[in-house]
Amino acid sequence: MDKIIQRFINYVKIDTQSDDTSDSVPSTAKQLNLSRKLQEDLKELSIPSELDEFGIVYAGLPGKDGLDPIGLNAHVDTALECSDYDVKPQIIENYDGGVIELGHGYKMSPKEFASLGEHVGDTLITTSGDTLLGADDKAGLALIMAALDYFVSHPEVEHHPIRVCFTPDEEIGRGPDHFDPKKFGAKYAYTIDGGIYDSVACETFNAAHADVILHGVSIHPGEAKGKMVNASDLAMAFDRALPEFKRPQYTSGYEGFNHLTGMTTSVDEARMHYIIRNHNRALLEEQKQEFVKAKEEVLKKYPAATIELTIGDDYRNMKEVIDTCPECVDKINKAYAKVGVTPRYEPIRGGTDGAGFSFKGVPTPNLPTGSYNHHGRFEYLSVKEFNIILQILIEILKA
Repeated sequence: MDKIIQRFINYVKIDTQSDDTSDSVPSTAKQLNLSRKLQEDLKELSIPSELDEFGIVYAGLPGKDGLDPIGLNAHVDTALECSDYDVKPQIIENYDGGVIELGHGYKMSPKEFASLGEHVGDTLITTSGDTLLGADDKAGLALIMAALDYFVSHPEVEHHPIRVCFTPDEEIGRGPDHFDPKKFGAKYAYTIDGGIYDSVACETFNAAHADVILHGVSIHPGEAKGKMVNASDLAMAFDRALPEFKRPQYTSGYEGFNHLTGMTTSVDEARMHYIIRNHNRALLEEQKQEFVKAKEEVLKKYPAATIELTIGDDYRNMKEVIDTCPECVDKINKAYAKVGVTPRYEPIRGGTDGAGFSFKGVPTPNLPTGSYNHHGRFEYLSVKEFNIILQILIEILKA
């Protein structure tokens, strides 16, 4: 088995799920198990590293004098939506285009997952049906380690100084919180945390959130007529007062959304959490006002109720920073041309550590990993695309 694939499999077998209910840094101690494994792998390459108090690994490989230091970043944690415990990767060699039996009663076929049709003859790495795979973003970790391995093994190939940063808690939006751009030391960088091999992202959403607490009037149901205000009803009314089709399942491309991610209700009180997203900052402000109007509408209908609405900003579109660093995009275009692929620039419909890095002074576009169907049991990795991306990384880093 290729070393790069073996590394990837070693990484996905380590449970690193983050926890958005935890106040610790990192949010789960088990993420450090992979951080330390990465340090071991760096040590094998004679690359010194530091694991700081926040769980971030920093490392670097010297390069040709006079060239800008280029950074590479990936995150160690996995998503909360599906288990990351006891991942058992399956290797499907020479995929025939048919149904893939994952296990535990789950299957993948090109009818439901059209991307599979693009991988006939490829080697795929899938889940066993009971966990996610963790290619988001352990594929990024393996690609960075493979790029470092290449330059260590080929000292005759001149390259830029390479700076490396492995972060925890990206999946819960905290990856860049304690990132130190001086310690990183890169002029610009690339987060390796995307999907299909030709998809590059220099844009993210502008992101905000809304927390809604709705207070009803609790009365024994036998005495409730004309008195009770059920907070569960308030919650449903509030959600209905927001634009129906401005939800993730109805949007794509540059269309923004309001997404209810969690709700707890009782007769007395209901709590709701929304994430608010738009690539356009002015449109994001309009979406925030939709929440204010929803509050007014519900209170008009239920005057005995009270509603607490808190709206806050999370991150901004990294495009405004990356636009100031044309050389980092030019590097991408030249590297893709070297391997005979035309990159497609698409906005990320989500977040990335690169957004936080960019606004801390390190412009950081997002590059792919060759993985698909993230955050669930249908996640898989294309080995062919994985290796194409490795070649692109090497070309970006070459002198």
